[in-house]
Amino acid sequence: MASRRSSVFPLQPNHKAYELFTLNPGIQGLLELVGGLLLALGLFTRPVAFILAGNMAVAYFMAHAPRGFFPLLNGGELAIVYCFVFLYLWIAGGGEWSLDRLRAPASEPVFSPRRA
Repeated sequence: MASRRSSVFPLQPNHKAYELFTLNPGIQGLLELVGGLLLALGLFTRPVAFILAGNMAVAYFMAHAPRGFFPLLNGGELAIVYCFVFLYLWIAGGGEWSLDRLRAPASEPVFSPRRA
């Protein structure tokens, strides 16, 4: 027989379902999970990397910067590193093995033998 308490757990007054949609940790975690999967697949690399770079910058300034200026002293070195890695991916793109490459239309090279 199931306990009555387990059936009403979500209705407890201390259960705040709306916190899943706040910046910290709900949307932030969802951005990192979905964005990380998309980056690993190489799908929509540039927009996802730009969003994740902003996400890491916000995380640094909200959680680490109030503790001090230098990232090594305030514990924010990983947030800064990820921010710059994502900015690099935003500029460089997904690369040769990304799914973005398969989605892109096949373009003809500029120095094609047919154009000569």
